[in-house]
Amino acid sequence: MKIKKRKWAIVGTIIVWVGILTYLGISIFFVKDKEKGTVCRRVEVVIADSTLNRFINTDDIIANANKVVKKLIGTRLSKINTNRIENQILEMPFIKRAEVYTTVSGVLRIEVEQREVIMRIYNTDGSSCYIDRDGYVIPLSERSAADVVVVNGNINLKKSKGARVRVVDTSKDSTYRKGLLPELFDFVTYVRNDEFWNAQIEQIYINNPNDIELTTRVGNHTVLLGSFEDFQAKLKNLLVFYKNALPREGWNKYSVINLKYKNQVICKNKVL
Repeated sequence: MKIKKRKWAIVGTIIVWVGILTYLGISIFFVKDKEKGTVCRRVEVVIADSTLNRFINTDDIIANANKVVKKLIGTRLSKINTNRIENQILEMPFIKRAEVYTTVSGVLRIEVEQREVIMRIYNTDGSSCYIDRDGYVIPLSERSAADVVVVNGNINLKKSKGARVRVVDTSKDSTYRKGLLPELFDFVTYVRNDEFWNAQIEQIYINNPNDIELTTRVGNHTVLLGSFEDFQAKLKNLLVFYKNALPREGWNKYSVINLKYKNQVICKNKVL
């Protein structure tokens, strides 16, 4: 008797699941069928980090979407290729991520995330560009300028025409990265992630890879960093000097603070 009840329970469960799956299949069919005849009534653009970065706006996004479909409003959703629109938007230099999809109510929704720039480089020829957190070269924006550390001096970073250029491969371990740009990238990333140094260091001047100067926001002095080698230890020594010496001596007493030599902070008084 118990075996028969168990069999009927199993059969009943199967019937229920078959009914649910059939209902879902029919619902999806009708939704898809309805979507085919639905036209785009509205385009919604969401820029996830618009309060932090203002390189692009809604009009820029829609203008790039219109390169795929000239007139979005009024076009059937079935005729709108969301994948092509995503790819088109991702070609914009300031865009890191894009997601495009439609709803049964006739809305085309475009969600984007902008790239986060961490430094602005002024080349020896006067041209300028950004480098973002992923190591890509990003052109300047007509919309807004980013408040990031400025790098100038003996540096020349050319942006090639066409595809987006990655000057630093952040996927590699630092032990495999050599050269001025990777070292500069590591330094700026460290500064950017530290609340105090991000607020204090505003400019990096490169005379050569072994002679680098820092300009600070507080204190009318120049910091001689030397090379980027052991920069964390150098900044640690400078921070100790800031905390222990400058409150007594005054932030404007010195014209130069030299960190070139290991575990030393050498200061030069201002000429009165």
